[in-house]
Amino acid sequence: MDNPALTTGGARTTTKGRRAPSSVLVRPSGATCEDRRVTDTAPIWWGTGAAATQCEGAAPSADWARWEAEGRVPTSRDGNGFATRYAEDLALFAEHGLPRYRLTIEWARLEPSPDRWDPIAAARLTDVLRGAGEAGVEVWACLLHGSAPGWFTDDERGWRAGREAVLRWARHVDRVAEAVGDLVAGWIPIHEPDALARLGYGEGTFPPGRSDEDDQRDAAAALRAAEAEAARLLRGGGRPVAVTARPDARGGRTDADELAVVSAPVTGLERALERAVDAGGGAELLVVTGDPGSGDDAGERARRLAAAVNVVEGAATGGARVRGSFVLPAVDGYEWHRGFDAKLGLFDRDRNPRPALDALPRPPERTGRQERER
Repeated sequence: MDNPALTTGGARTTTKGRRAPSSVLVRPSGATCEDRRVTDTAPIWWGTGAAATQCEGAAPSADWARWEAEGRVPTSRDGNGFATRYAEDLALFAEHGLPRYRLTIEWARLEPSPDRWDPIAAARLTDVLRGAGEAGVEVWACLLHGSAPGWFTDDERGWRAGREAVLRWARHVDRVAEAVGDLVAGWIPIHEPDALARLGYGEGTFPPGRSDEDDQRDAAAALRAAEAEAARLLRGGGRPVAVTARPDARGGRTDADELAVVSAPVTGLERALERAVDAGGGAELLVVTGDPGSGDDAGERARRLAAAVNVVEGAATGGARVRGSFVLPAVDGYEWHRGFDAKLGLFDRDRNPRPALDALPRPPERTGRQERER
């Protein structure tokens, strides 16, 4: 029998074999962004973040920087300037009720050549994390999102190298954890590892630019092993570690004591959450989402994000153990193959809020202060 599935704006769909509780949060059809504010009974939190290349530009030794130098992709320059404006940006996020930030720690900056740790880059990372603490922002650290050192991807065969790649990666993870583990609130080791294998080794649209089914399969296996090894190492530090939810994995149900990442664009989030809940296991869920569509007016983007918020809140009210959600990117910046043409942030490059920001639930105390300031 079909059970009610996740609900958006009052519209209900069903999924075969749904095992989640049937109670869901249904908001009135036509709910506006103003309706997104929540009370102190809200079961989840909302944050933002970005890939390092998007907000800081490609590291000089990154594989993506090599593609820029070859003219294969637009030049990323300084991204959106986060490297020099991080204190201002983190304070801005906290001021607007987003006190959690998913920061990508760029491997290629910390290790620009094999086994050479850059103390200046490490000190700067420490400054950013301490600045977040001063701004009242909790940082969840992502260790791989889209780009890696060029010497790893090209010179050492990247994730095609299998076990050797995993061991190389594990040394990096261990060193990062030792350097800044006490300054982060949680870890997300790899952003969408299966997608990274597909884009870089199957479709060839990301470094190393290969288009081979065997390469993609080998890279996917290595990336999954790398994520698992990173999780094993990082859990020793006592901070939560979120790993990719894989509802279709063979034999695989995510353990109840794990934190599983559900990553999907806003328009695909409902199905992604349904599949994660259907997979069972009772794991807590951490949502990572964003709206990659460009060319739409600001109001339409806000409506799509509001619908995604309804999906997440509906899942939580229906029994899914949703801990929180990150909406990426925070500020307009560099968007990979699209360069600076796509405007996808919650804030524009001048740090002005976009209408989509009002689609996100806000802490009650922040909402009240905003209204008093109007």
